[in-house]
Amino acid sequence: MDLTRNKIKSLFESNRAMINYSVTKEDTDMIILCKKTDSYILKFDCRLQFDSFLRFNPFTIQLNKLENFVYDLIIEELKKYYCNDIAFVIKDFYKTDYSFSQEITSEAHLEEFLSEFYKCLSYYEQEVFPKLLDIKFLADYVGSVPFDKQLEIVVGGTYPVTLFKKIAILKWGNHPRYEEYKNGLQTFIKEDFLEPRYEKEAPLYQQGFDYLITHLENEPNPFYK
Repeated sequence: MDLTRNKIKSLFESNRAMINYSVTKEDTDMIILCKKTDSYILKFDCRLQFDSFLRFNPFTIQLNKLENFVYDLIIEELKKYYCNDIAFVIKDFYKTDYSFSQEITSEAHLEEFLSEFYKCLSYYEQEVFPKLLDIKFLADYVGSVPFDKQLEIVVGGTYPVTLFKKIAILKWGNHPRYEEYKNGLQTFIKEDFLEPRYEKEAPLYQQGFDYLITHLENEPNPFYK
């Protein structure tokens, strides 16, 4: 079946489920869906490839309050490693066997594919997005895996700042894995000092880590003032 981005964009724009979303075309095969509220900015993209293959990629959400707090705890020299988007795979919270990456073979197939996506989106709108504003819910999500599997949870940014963000979330959410993640990152940084290629970076990593931990353990929790 031959599809076009214009057709897909038009279908999104005409569906009531997307009334609060902007729909734009970017690059050669991507459609960006974006929703902005006072509390968060949500983005996800749908890719059309080979004129018939549709795929929804992981969505990202920028939690304004959280990101403002985290950004203030990153020393200037490490801000280049920071990113304000948290990424989620669609099936992280919505359990289904339905694949959101398919070759579309007919109009009926396209209707089914989009219908399944709208059901998924409705679930997230009602059950997930509001809860992400709760720091304890977010801490439970980050802390759902032990430190040695921390790469499974994507909160934005690169090492070591991505772990700074996770540690802050765990501390503010009063999660029992806070110490595990703090000690795990400290071990990583100590190992960085032994690597000649990190000769310049390791001291900055340690400085940033010390600044973060000192603040987290001596200043009031900004979510419970």
